[in-house]
Amino acid sequence: METENSEGAERTGADITDDGLDDLIEAMRRMKKPEHLEGKTFEQQLEELDNHPAFMKEWDPSKPLSDEMEGLMRLKYESEDPTAKAEAYKEDGNHEFQKKKYRIAIDNYTEGIKCLCPDKQLNAVLYTNRAAAQFHLENYRTALNDCIFARKFKPDHFKAIHRGAMCNLQMKKYEDCLNWCDEALIIDPKNEKILEIRQKATKLQKAVERDKRKEKATEKKDLSKDLKLIQTIQQRGITLNKINKMVTGEEDLSPALLESVETHNPHGAKVHLDANNILYWPVMFLYPEYTETDYIQMFCENQRIIDHLSHIFGVEAEPAPWDQDRRYKPHTINVYFEDRDKEVLHKVNKESTLLKVLQHKRFVVYGGTPAFILTVAGSEFEKAFLEKYKD
Repeated sequence: METENSEGAERTGADITDDGLDDLIEAMRRMKKPEHLEGKTFEQQLEELDNHPAFMKEWDPSKPLSDEMEGLMRLKYESEDPTAKAEAYKEDGNHEFQKKKYRIAIDNYTEGIKCLCPDKQLNAVLYTNRAAAQFHLENYRTALNDCIFARKFKPDHFKAIHRGAMCNLQMKKYEDCLNWCDEALIIDPKNEKILEIRQKATKLQKAVERDKRKEKATEKKDLSKDLKLIQTIQQRGITLNKINKMVTGEEDLSPALLESVETHNPHGAKVHLDANNILYWPVMFLYPEYTETDYIQMFCENQRIIDHLSHIFGVEAEPAPWDQDRRYKPHTINVYFEDRDKEVLHKVNKESTLLKVLQHKRFVVYGGTPAFILTVAGSEFEKAFLEKYKD
């Protein structure tokens, strides 16, 4: 017994006989595998190991966490130390930022900020890093606000100042950009990136100021032109809507008065003076019988009404699609203008020039466009139409 015991105590794995090895292999074969490995190849088992929360390097935030992952997350973030929690969120945010997953990084930095840790430096970094992520998403205003908050914790935080200068540059706030750059240069006078931003902001600011000067000069030129136009119209004895006094200077030209010579027609035609001081008007012909219109973009004030009627309805002209029977002819058409205040129609002498008609004491030009109503003389429609103005 002692001998057997002594011999048994000295045996090692190398002393196992062939028969004993076969028995060991058979015993291991009969052992039950863990359920999660049952029926899986070696490669599948390795993949499952990679997905274990203790070893996994990546995870999809759009998918729910496994119980194991939730447990590890709680271990990481349920620390009672707010600084430790904030630091953990910052590290995760930096990891996502490096992968250009900026929205996830923002979420992590935000959670770190919510920890309200007492470390001012860490808070400044969290806000600055979140600003960087927002910047890459082109949320420049939000990024700038984060830079401002970062500096509340650490006024001389260089990265926050640098990022703030970049935000102002992107938002074309060049004066503010220069101010942020100057503050950065106090900390690092030779910083090449800041000097480059400042140089670019200075160049762009000068270009903006130059464009403003050109725009202002153009506006002044246009204003002088409009003043001369309105004065000329008034000197002709023509009444413009919204103008009830003589315009003497540019100070009288309010936006409402300027609208009196503007037109909202899609063609963009506007009353204007030529080099010989002759007025050309956009004129509207209205055909209420067919709810149709004609728009004459340049009606010279010295031309007669009949001249344009002959051009539109003359023998050589193509008939309008709505007047294939040619009922509308220069000699069969009556022309009227409406007195809106008294709600009456005034018949126009077709042989008169446009200027003569516009000088009528009851004629008012609305929207910079004289308008005339055309009907067929003696037609049933004209009779019924005129009756409406008698009521």
